[in-house]
Amino acid sequence: MSHFTANEERHLASLRELTNCPYMDVECEEVGRITPSVEDLPPLAEFNEKWSAVKLDGDMVSYALRFTEFGAYWSTLTGDDCDDGSEGEEVDDPTESEPPEIYGEFFLRPIHDILSQSAGPADAVETKFQRTFLSELRVMDQTPRSGAGMLTYLRLSPGSGPLEVWYSDIAAIGIPPYPPGFIRMDITYSEYLDALILTKGTYGWQYLYTDISLTAGFSETAEYLEGMLSLFPECFPGHDYSDLQARLEARL
Repeated sequence: MSHFTANEERHLASLRELTNCPYMDVECEEVGRITPSVEDLPPLAEFNEKWSAVKLDGDMVSYALRFTEFGAYWSTLTGDDCDDGSEGEEVDDPTESEPPEIYGEFFLRPIHDILSQSAGPADAVETKFQRTFLSELRVMDQTPRSGAGMLTYLRLSPGSGPLEVWYSDIAAIGIPPYPPGFIRMDITYSEYLDALILTKGTYGWQYLYTDISLTAGFSETAEYLEGMLSLFPECFPGHDYSDLQARLEARL
């Protein structure tokens, strides 16, 4: 019997889909050790005394991943690196067999490691609200291999609703009173994990779940997402990409 949860098995299968795709050059992280499950964690106040009134989402018990090392950095194979499977046969138009140029990366932190982080981002801010906001953020997904600077945070703030998920990169995003460079995603922690199975960490996929337009200043991101939605249904036919397509169309 597997010692992985059902959701961990889903994500391991998604990683295999990525590594087995003939259009991808993939560098993977080892799964690493297994951290405690959410139900086995100590009270949140033992991680941070300010979190006594913070409640984790109920579905995190079944959804949270426990792997200390779980991620991949990938790009599509193009040009001379692309094997179209023709075994030396001449192709009238080689570009027709090449996938679009796309990059992606994810590196998911287990809940135990998210809670164990000592502090939020150290960005310079102007208000007490912004300082408090940054102090509540903890990294849940990042891009360490490429150094692309894309980070997704879980916001550990008191409240009864699902914990907020925030995205940050070097783009000019965000609106007051929040500090620049941060934008809230319309997604829960568990929904984020579900979306990652579809997107495989394609650069900028998080914008599909934000209130933002990709028509100005985000041309490269839009190209990656358009490429993802043209290629992935062929590479991963077991997934439904109609919702992501609708989200992209709404932002173009």
